Amino acid sequence: MQKAKQILLFLLWLLFFVTFTSEFIKIVFELSPATGHKSLGMANAFFWSSLFMIELVMGAVVLYYIITYPSRRIRLISLSACHFTVILLLPVILDDWSWTCLLYPWPHSLQAFDPDTPQAALLISVIIGFAVVPFITWRWGAKAFCGYLCPHGAFFSETYGRVFTPRYRPSALIKKHLPRVYFIVMTVALVAILLMPDSVVPIRSVQKLVYFFTAEFFFFVVAVPLLGGRSYCTLICPLGYAVRLLVRTKRTLGKQLN
Repeated sequence: MQKAKQILLFLLWLLFFVTFTSEFIKIVFELSPATGHKSLGMANAFFWSSLFMIELVMGAVVLYYIITYPSRRIRLISLSACHFTVILLLPVILDDWSWTCLLYPWPHSLQAFDPDTPQAALLISVIIGFAVVPFITWRWGAKAFCGYLCPHGAFFSETYGRVFTPRYRPSALIKKHLPRVYFIVMTVALVAILLMPDSVVPIRSVQKLVYFFTAEFFFFVVAVPLLGGRSYCTLICPLGYAVRLLVRTKRTLGKQLN
């Protein structure tokens, strides 16, 4: 039984490894002047089919945990509804993957500010990022968005992340400063886009690569198996940092008023 479990874990990790390694190779070819003009249809088809396979596997994992862990059902159902609606269903129906930005609001990503993103998606994402998330965080704390609504770090930490046992603990120094640095970088990038709209394309090009290596390749292939499911949330995610900063601000104000 233990050996079978280890094989399943390896196959699950291999699925993520192959998917995001192929995406890395695709990115390299697309950035190469010698091959950038050539069609990468097969590579794109393989990547998207692999992502769809991941979604199917995660759906099965959700069902398994809902059945075997009743105490986590509400969280799993809420996170699954957010994830599968915003990350899969809505983009497929509207035939535009930029709609994934709705629950990936600034400062998690700058997808909403991409020139190819529909104005409606931009408006909704801005409302969620600058109004809804701060409001529910102020009212119910970090557990509100990061516990029940986040379609990325929270969802995968409750599914993919739960099947691995963390082997290492990141240093307190890294946990303290890395999220802050990422948050500052994203803030500067957003300010640059707002002040200099012509800079959005080069900034988004860089941000896409940074997002891929941190929120996708590093998170799924390296961090989850070694550091645990919440590794991205605590080490990198700028939205997670913003949520924690707001919670600390509320706590400080509460102490001052008392």
